[in-house]
Amino acid sequence: MSDSSVEPRSSSLVGYEYSTKEKLRLFFPSLRQKLLPKRNLLAGPFGGEFGWELMQWQGFVRTRRRCYNETHVLTYPGRDYLYEECRVHYHKIDLKTAGYGYGLLGPAAAHAMATTKAREIGLTNYDLFSPPLLCTRHHRALWNQEFRLFREAPITEEPYDVLLHFRAMRKEGPDQTKNYSPELADALVRLCHERGLRVGCIGHPAYSYCPEFCHDHRSTELRHTVAAISSARLISGENSGPMHLANLCGKPTVIWAQDQWRIDYSLRWNPFRVPIYVATNATSQPDPALVCQTIGHALQELRVSSEGFTRPLFTAPAQPIAPY
Repeated sequence: MSDSSVEPRSSSLVGYEYSTKEKLRLFFPSLRQKLLPKRNLLAGPFGGEFGWELMQWQGFVRTRRRCYNETHVLTYPGRDYLYEECRVHYHKIDLKTAGYGYGLLGPAAAHAMATTKAREIGLTNYDLFSPPLLCTRHHRALWNQEFRLFREAPITEEPYDVLLHFRAMRKEGPDQTKNYSPELADALVRLCHERGLRVGCIGHPAYSYCPEFCHDHRSTELRHTVAAISSARLISGENSGPMHLANLCGKPTVIWAQDQWRIDYSLRWNPFRVPIYVATNATSQPDPALVCQTIGHALQELRVSSEGFTRPLFTAPAQPIAPY
């Protein structure tokens, strides 16, 4: 993402900081769209974190698309799976420098990128639904979210006991703690094997690590990742986007993070109310033995509650996520 795409109040690389005037101004196009939608919709550009796209943005877009003849979505490559019945287009925002939450794009930059894309594809008579319209919890309260359960045919006949995600991305900004070291990842996989567990790895191949002797199901396409998750009894990793994806697939998770507020995101962002087990809230580099022990405990408990993994471990329909 070039410097010209980013507006001034973003030097922290956390997320765009809206002025009071911008917050007030953005309320009126939201209200107009809700009451008097045009013929078509352009949703985006979404240029933030994967977890926020999963648990916030795509749920709003799914609700909005029902009001339009055509819905176009502008997002990262490989995210088409999230936007059924939509036409998906890609931007070139670099995920490593995109910032956190909804990202660094302010209203002017988002509007410029979206209108440029609209001209390229010949889109007319459209509403622009962009992340700036969700800039506060009061703005988000105007809209409803709809979540669908992501499920694909399993890719293996024998289910995995656990699929692991080892984040390995150097993201610019204040948070450099979330990557689990390769040495600890190797040790965790070894301990899982010693317990007789069948394990594999998921994630994006450019942003995650897969230890040796571990089935590698990392992919740039979300459909393949969902199929892998559908082949497992449990998903485990640092509290990040793939853990949220697992919950949207109706799969329980074992998570860890440094600080309870990070864990709280998963506990609140759980529309299908799947079981979530916490290995620790004290570090992003937990002892592999502790994680393996938590995985073993979770599998034992889930086996009983699901009658040998024959009953669903999620609750439908999806429950709303509060617009905090």
